[in-house]
Amino acid sequence: MARHLQITMTTALVVLAGSFSAGARSSMPADDRWNPQHIDVLPSEVRNAIVPYARICGGPLAAGHSFVRYTVKLIGLHFENVRCGNRASICKASGCLHQVYISRGGGPYRLFTSAYVPELDLTQIKIGQ
Repeated sequence: MARHLQITMTTALVVLAGSFSAGARSSMPADDRWNPQHIDVLPSEVRNAIVPYARICGGPLAAGHSFVRYTVKLIGLHFENVRCGNRASICKASGCLHQVYISRGGGPYRLFTSAYVPELDLTQIKIGQ
């Protein structure tokens, strides 16, 4: 009898713990991979510069977490992380479009370079003073 009660209590605790875990997961907001906020947080001059890609891609731009990478003076955009219905317009055989914007002296960002490459490492970008 004691053994049966122990098994019943253990089973009840496992079921109860699972229901708390499931409840916690369902109350958490879903992480939308293609989130327009990843673009909305960009400085306005950079957002305005990439507006034409919304038309090229066939809808409002939305991007994954790795679309934007920053250093102190640079913003790197990785277009392989953009939702685009016309993928061929932003990705070629040599790689997807990558753009680097620079801010000098705290001024507005301007396009520094743009290329279709497999990857972009901002630490390798050489900028003059």
